[in-house]
Amino acid sequence: MKLVAFIVATFAAAVLSSDAIAGAIAYNCEIKATYKLRDDGRLELTGFHKQFLGGRFSVSRKTGEVIGDTLTTALAQSTEVIHFGDKGWSFKTSARFDKQIQVLEVQEFNEGDTKPFAAFSMGGAGIVTGICK
Repeated sequence: MKLVAFIVATFAAAVLSSDAIAGAIAYNCEIKATYKLRDDGRLELTGFHKQFLGGRFSVSRKTGEVIGDTLTTALAQSTEVIHFGDKGWSFKTSARFDKQIQVLEVQEFNEGDTKPFAAFSMGGAGIVTGICK
């Protein structure tokens, strides 16, 4: 009976701490806005803003690979973690595609569980911002 209670308690602890585990190996992110560059050099929301709003993706903190509906690197020729991030620096990753490059920054140095991100996809989604955990 003690073994069953231990197994149940261990399983519950693992489920309840899944965000902490995910944060150690990957960021889980939600898109809040998508921008494009205007002719006058300013940013404006893209026509895809409503489509991407609330979209989710995950980024590996080890490889920089992105999985999700937006910013996915599934077709990238390569991905690279530029900086793993710490209390003073952002986590940064890049991906190279045939004729495109994508850069993602998660502000790891921000206090708390929620970290803002910005991504720039040249030839793709444009400038995408949001939060990660």
